[in-house]
Amino acid sequence: MSGKREINGVFMIPFGLVAGFADGQEIRITELAEHGFCFRTLDEIREVKRFRICFYDGFNGMKTGDQEKKSSDPYTEVEIHSFEMEVRVEDGLGIPVYEYSVFVEQEKYRECAGKLILWYDRFVRLKLECEDGELAMALTGYPAKKDEQFAENFIEQKKEWFGEGEDRVRLEKRNTGSYCCGDFTESKRNDFEDRMTVEKRIENQSGIRETCIAAGDFERKGHKETAWKNIEVAVELDCPELYERYLSMKFRDFMDWYWNVNGAKELGKRMPVPDRIYVGNAFCHLLFPEKRQLFEIFKKAESEGLAVTVTFSYLREFMLKPVEKLLDELEEWCRNRETFLEIAANDWGLLELLRERKEWKEEKEVLVPCMGILLNKRKKDPRMGYKQGETGYFRENSLNAEFYRTYLRDTFGIRRYEWESCGYRQQFPEGKNSIHVPFYQTNTSQYCTLYAACKNGERGKQELPESCPGYCREKVFLYPKHLKMVGRYNSLFALDESTVSGMEDTEGWKEKRIDRIVVNLL
Repeated sequence: MSGKREINGVFMIPFGLVAGFADGQEIRITELAEHGFCFRTLDEIREVKRFRICFYDGFNGMKTGDQEKKSSDPYTEVEIHSFEMEVRVEDGLGIPVYEYSVFVEQEKYRECAGKLILWYDRFVRLKLECEDGELAMALTGYPAKKDEQFAENFIEQKKEWFGEGEDRVRLEKRNTGSYCCGDFTESKRNDFEDRMTVEKRIENQSGIRETCIAAGDFERKGHKETAWKNIEVAVELDCPELYERYLSMKFRDFMDWYWNVNGAKELGKRMPVPDRIYVGNAFCHLLFPEKRQLFEIFKKAESEGLAVTVTFSYLREFMLKPVEKLLDELEEWCRNRETFLEIAANDWGLLELLRERKEWKEEKEVLVPCMGILLNKRKKDPRMGYKQGETGYFRENSLNAEFYRTYLRDTFGIRRYEWESCGYRQQFPEGKNSIHVPFYQTNTSQYCTLYAACKNGERGKQELPESCPGYCREKVFLYPKHLKMVGRYNSLFALDESTVSGMEDTEGWKEKRIDRIVVNLL
């Protein structure tokens, strides 16, 4: 039958907004109007008894800007039993395509279709005419007006995150101030997603010690034997300054300095002295310590009774041979001391190198692989709280599947998994789980945006840094305060506030199957 009437509706509304079924068979709605809809198939449908159309109805926040008015079930289903259907046959590159027009008089359908079209039209206009923040505010209640509120510098930002009151103010006064690199000034902030700032390093530590918590005090009070039983605490050394500081100071003095320089003295009071150090950067290979420096750190850690985990980043092709050689030296170091090292791997190629090495030598494992945070992927975004719809599925990822953990164990020997506390409740699997707090990574690029901004004056003019003068020793990208984000190194990080106040909740970590806390205050 040849149809003469036209739907004259809105074309190709995204599938997530409207979905259809013809007697249980899923169909793609290509055109939607208040009086009907169109869909097309490759196979002819001779008869349909009923249609079921699912309309997205989660636009409450769009009307009021009220995030709390999200619907628990954002879809409205309409069953259609009374309708008229016409079909056209079109030529699809020599293949017949059947296009159906369905005319509906049912009031519930007309109401839902009209509402969806109204809001979709508004969405399109907002998308075309407004900034992304305004669109997000209309859709989810995102506080777009706060996007113009920035901290003055990274030190000020940390002060707000880990607030230290008068003691922190005194530390700030010891700094020489902040400045912007190149043309990254306040007046040009709108040309970028964020601003560049610099944290001047505190070189002279005299006069600070009297306000520091003594790192050994916690142990002398016996807390470690009680509250922290079965919970290992580690600190992450992930940049040249920390390598240098650690080698130049006794470990307890280093931890005093670490808590204080990051504006987290009060947090340090609640934490025991770490038992382990992580050495290396998971995100940038240029921040890995020099070989001489690495073995000096091993020697010092050994003398101080600290366990060591070596963190490797991604591997580029030119890095394979040097990394293989380094693994040989790490193995030799371990065998000479009858010990072992954990290797936090963030590249499948590194895991393959470790596997091949183990099978080839058929010797006792001395380089123990862990699944690094770059391989342990999940949804992460500081704006997650504004997401509409069901978010419970985010609590799990691939590691919650037992067969996957079995594969990792049998293939690569992985028994420990590195996680990040990422701002929402996670369901951790059985096994050895380390949690990195209080920051979590959201983006990483080998084509470093910070390098591009400092070297070329614009973050979009990116190139692959083969060597780097270390811009990240002094500079960061700042983001709006309410997002609690920072561009550090070649990555973006967000703060999980819940871990700042709950880091010492050992019973909570044990209940979640966490047996190691890894602190990194950036």
